[in-house]
Amino acid sequence: MPKATFQLKEDDTQTVSISQDEVQEMIPDADFRFSLIMLKDGRKYFVCGTLAELEQQFSSPAESSGNR
Repeated sequence: MPKATFQLKEDDTQTVSISQDEVQEMIPDADFRFSLIMLKDGRKYFVCGTLAELEQQFSSPAESSGNR
């Protein structure tokens, strides 16, 4: 499965590439501009984007890099 690239909340110069099949759960942050992605292997990432934006990036990963 292709990977989507997301900007990290803590450092918007850093990105992480994640395949949707690696994801255990996605949780919106309180202000809904960021989301917590929890992976099946235990890693967690706060990334830029709402749940809807993340789902869109997973459905079209070629367009997801540098989203914000």
